[in-house]
Amino acid sequence: MDIIAPIITPFRSGKVDVETFINHAKNIMKKGVDALFVAGTTGLGPALSLEERKALLEAASSVTRRVIMQVGFLNLYDVLALVKYAEKFDIEAVASVPPYYFPGLSQRQVAKYFRELCAATSLPVYLYNYPAAVGRNVDAEMAKAIGCLKGVKDTNPDLAHTLAYKRLMPEIKAYKGSDSLVMAFFAVGLDGVIVASANYIPDVLVKIRDAVLRRDVEKAKRLQFLINEILEVATPLGYNSSVYELVRIFQGYDPGEPRPPIYPLESEEREKLAKAVSRIKEALNKL
Repeated sequence: MDIIAPIITPFRSGKVDVETFINHAKNIMKKGVDALFVAGTTGLGPALSLEERKALLEAASSVTRRVIMQVGFLNLYDVLALVKYAEKFDIEAVASVPPYYFPGLSQRQVAKYFRELCAATSLPVYLYNYPAAVGRNVDAEMAKAIGCLKGVKDTNPDLAHTLAYKRLMPEIKAYKGSDSLVMAFFAVGLDGVIVASANYIPDVLVKIRDAVLRRDVEKAKRLQFLINEILEVATPLGYNSSVYELVRIFQGYDPGEPRPPIYPLESEEREKLAKAVSRIKEALNKL
């Protein structure tokens, strides 16, 4: 069961800070992260240019071959260009959200998009299913009909929805993308999680996985509840922005900042988050 970090993209004055990205990747992998999911939602992928994504792919590949590169754009030619570029590196897979913004696309057109990706590369192609963000759900039946997908990151709160991918396509990798239910995802036998908390508490996720494997339900539950308390504080402040501050709090270094329209937390918000999390941090350290 893999712990995969949808790694943040550090910015300085609006520009990608590749050195900080590499240092952050090395740190979280040393502390238990198994693979990197690059340019996803937590990594602000939709806000990145093609050249910026290429730079992040190269940087991630210098740290580990276990990279899943999110290649989705609204422009298919940019998608294909990034897919071709990814073939220069010995990475694990490419992933893509389905085409978004345009609600009038038929299921046939969405399926054709993924088949074109599969035809364009020898790398495994994963579906990144995130209905709340893209306004379109590619469920297990549709994913199976596409016929060439090798994995899925399913970001929605419905566990049964994700299990359906494994039921209909037992050969694929199935990952869940929700911090609030990590314990359950390990317990039901998914291939792992791709969760933002891997950026700031990777060691805690390792403890949850180990507790589940030992059938120590009580410890896994205590750890999960503490993560959920962090989410209750961070989410109203803007979770994407809060992740950067949580890295500072838990990992003790400056991970840069997000880029607008994902604005950094203001000073009062940072203080509120730090104060609320201090007790949780102490409790986590005791477990």
